[in-house]
Amino acid sequence: MSQPRLSIHLSAFNPEIAIPCWDIRDRVFSQEQQIDPELDIDGLDEQSWMILAMVDDQPAGTGRMLTDGHIGRLAVLADYRGMGIGSAIVEAFTELAQQQGYKRLYLSAQVRAADFYLSLGYQPCAEPHMEAGIPHQMMEKLL
Repeated sequence: MSQPRLSIHLSAFNPEIAIPCWDIRDRVFSQEQQIDPELDIDGLDEQSWMILAMVDDQPAGTGRMLTDGHIGRLAVLADYRGMGIGSAIVEAFTELAQQQGYKRLYLSAQVRAADFYLSLGYQPCAEPHMEAGIPHQMMEKLL
């Protein structure tokens, strides 16, 4: 059996990428985690960089980065977890941020995912807080 082929599509906002990203976010955040969809679709996508991660030409994961270096909306469909997709998304944003001259990246991680971000060089930078009924930790990475 051949190795799955991962491709990362990074773009300033455009509907061609946004629509499958929104579908992934709906499936992970709204359906799986029971987060109110109105909290996810916040009107900031149009001002962000978005990534659509594909595995063998199938949408598998997504994330966005705002122009101030805030990474968010990182979601990987259940069938594709454990394949390094989340890491590939964060690394692609890191490369973009370095090219753009950003000094830091930051995010609000679900506490259960904090170790994942620690492994990518992020450090806690505030006290844990609740967001959408889920414990979160603000984290940052200096570039």
